[in-house]
Amino acid sequence: VAQVELKSRQDQSETGTQILNEGSQLISLEPVACDKGTSFTVRNLFFNVPARRNFLKSNQLEQSHISEEFNRVALAYPILAFSYYQAGALAIKTSHSTLARRIVALFGESFRENIIPVSEEADFLKITGFIGKPEISKKSRGEQYFFANQRFIRNGYLHHAVVTAFEGLLPQANFPFYALFLEQDPARIDNNVQPTKTEIKLEN
Repeated sequence: VAQVELKSRQDQSETGTQILNEGSQLISLEPVACDKGTSFTVRNLFFNVPARRNFLKSNQLEQSHISEEFNRVALAYPILAFSYYQAGALAIKTSHSTLARRIVALFGESFRENIIPVSEEADFLKITGFIGKPEISKKSRGEQYFFANQRFIRNGYLHHAVVTAFEGLLPQANFPFYALFLEQDPARIDNNVQPTKTEIKLEN
């Protein structure tokens, strides 16, 4: 539903590859001189489905959705460097780093001294990541991230468990920051609950 340009070059290659795609139709695939790494440029969203544009919200709200999706991917893969442009201007640039440094790069310097590492492992589940101290809690939701096998998920049960653990520590109506990663045998997880794959069912 957009015009997409992909450029990608491996570190050991002298030239990269450029793919132009419009509405799922391959327009061209050819060698190109480009920086190492991969870049996606998406233009004219819903150019071929104009009626769909009527259902878009304001530019500001849609931009916030894109930024949030960027945060999820950037948190899931701190070993990769990411650059995010808005209207041609560089909005966020991250280098490959640790998860702690990636959190600071995305959410600000106040997080540097206010996140606590989490690490727990059982026979069937491993949990790692960071939680925020009460000092960086906020009245709005949004800085709560669960990942199951590197994929962002929403899970009311798990969110409630974390919030309950903060009971008595947070100002009233505030929400804690967390970025927690669950690693589990994929056979124990049902990813096909809904189309976006953000909701899952756990076997136990």
